[in-house]
Amino acid sequence: MARSERLRDWHELRLHPRVAIAVATKNGEKFREIRELWASFVPPVVIADDCYPEVDENGATYEENAILKADALARILNAPALADDSGIEVEAMGWGPGVLSARSPHEGAPSAVRNDNVLAAVEGKSRSARFVCVCALVVPHYEPVVARGEVEGMIAERALGAHGFGYDPIFWYPPYSATFGEVDEVRKHAVSHRGRAVHALQAKIYPLVPR
Repeated sequence: MARSERLRDWHELRLHPRVAIAVATKNGEKFREIRELWASFVPPVVIADDCYPEVDENGATYEENAILKADALARILNAPALADDSGIEVEAMGWGPGVLSARSPHEGAPSAVRNDNVLAAVEGKSRSARFVCVCALVVPHYEPVVARGEVEGMIAERALGAHGFGYDPIFWYPPYSATFGEVDEVRKHAVSHRGRAVHALQAKIYPLVPR
């Protein structure tokens, strides 16, 4: 997709129900979660895996990063591509690390280190936090279709639970009186930021799929 190309309105887009949408990730856990949330919706989703290039996620927003990733894959495949960008925002960290969540406190930090960094930052301060996710569908020659989801919560006193991944064990969701790491996938998907973003995107693209 040429950067200078004038893109068509995404509302004019038509998606073939049997042409799968490639998900721009090599992260098997993330793809599994997206596939579960996508469920039986058509078109189906497939993981890009080795087709997905290394993308410099240098956007200032989740929207920019999601579009960057989906656009890179869509141009390689000349076909529809889906990407998401997500993060945790913590009041005590100035609502960071946000788009830098996967690289906080430094590039390559494992989940345990990232979680410990947040736990240390909230000690004696506000524990208010939220998860944010933005999904972007890019089809060559069309404007991106973008949807956002958020869920409010708090940072737990310590990491709890073995479910989920990333920051899930330290994200306390008050209505469940548990962290996302303590609840099963069905309960998490019902309220999660990624679940809300995926379902919002599906609502937008449903009219674009011939029945």
